[in-house]
Amino acid sequence: MKLQTCGVLVGCGIAALAWAGPVRADDAAAPQTEEVLLKLHHANQMEVAAGKLAQEKGQSKDVKSFGKTLVNDHTAADKKVMALAKQEKIDLPTSEPMSDDKMEKMKSASGADFDQMFAAEMLEAHKQAVADAKSARDATADKKLKSLLATTIPVLEKHRDTAQKLTDKLGPSASTTGTNINAAPSAAAK
Repeated sequence: MKLQTCGVLVGCGIAALAWAGPVRADDAAAPQTEEVLLKLHHANQMEVAAGKLAQEKGQSKDVKSFGKTLVNDHTAADKKVMALAKQEKIDLPTSEPMSDDKMEKMKSASGADFDQMFAAEMLEAHKQAVADAKSARDATADKKLKSLLATTIPVLEKHRDTAQKLTDKLGPSASTTGTNINAAPSAAAK
């Protein structure tokens, strides 16, 4: 059932499991688990905020729908993260995380610009989230955390694929195309 799949998501969004570095198998299991759960919790909160923003500011039905999916999936995911944290006696912050620069830029965008920026940000965030979740899953010795991360990856891949389709449909964001100084000039610019 789709709802069950969403329920196991321990997704990561704009923060996208931005690990300080990969979790190493030779580290103590408790600090690994705590660090990963803290980052997952933060990422879930950021994804919920981004999803709500997409529902509010999105111009296209696809962006609004993806925003709703992110809110639902990451709310359910955070419940899983919090449950494991409780089992492991790890305290997670109850306050919402502070907004980051990317979120602030999205808040100031509107219309088609917002849709493009949102899709591009979600694509990059979920590409990184998939890679980070796989790395953490493969490196941790904590079986519960490993299982949680293993169930996360297919949902993160689904989010990444949805963001890719949105980006393909809506076109690249000015914020992402304007930042690559190493890109070859387009034929129109020659």
